[in-house]
Amino acid sequence: MKIKNGCIVELSYQLKDEEGGVVEQSDADGPMSYLHGYGEIPSGLEAKLDGVEEGTALAVTLQPGEAFGDYDPDKILAVPRDQFPADAEIVPGDMITVSVADDDDPEAETGEMDTRVVEISPDAIVLDANHPYAGKKMTFDLTVLRVRAASAEEIAQHESEDEEDEDDEEGEAGESESDE
Repeated sequence: MKIKNGCIVELSYQLKDEEGGVVEQSDADGPMSYLHGYGEIPSGLEAKLDGVEEGTALAVTLQPGEAFGDYDPDKILAVPRDQFPADAEIVPGDMITVSVADDDDPEAETGEMDTRVVEISPDAIVLDANHPYAGKKMTFDLTVLRVRAASAEEIAQHESEDEEDEDDEEGEAGESESDE
């Protein structure tokens, strides 16, 4: 079966950086699965996999905009130190999830955003909300292990998760707008 929108696709993969170093791979617990055509993987990779047959092995190199996005300096945030617990053990390089809210609408839902700690000073903690691979050309070495039609339940579950994600993104957008 060929990959098309509405299929569940199982992949084994290695993700490599520009130097060829493996930065991520499908784990020993099994392959990665995703619903094709629903934005669960980088858009450039999804486009390259459209029409590929089960059993195919391929390497796909993506430019930053096709993979994890361009690096955005506006996603570097200095958060006052008093916004973190005094006893928090945070060091540069840590990945932390922070809550974001729309300062213009205190009744709006609070969203969450994954960030990397860049710098710590007595007054602030500098966070980077860019994807760790943003701005980098990446290569996926992968094998399409299985392709099957998604059930109506799988598609409905994905669509309900999309609605939740959109609600979270609206809260994040409100936060960034209020910072300007």
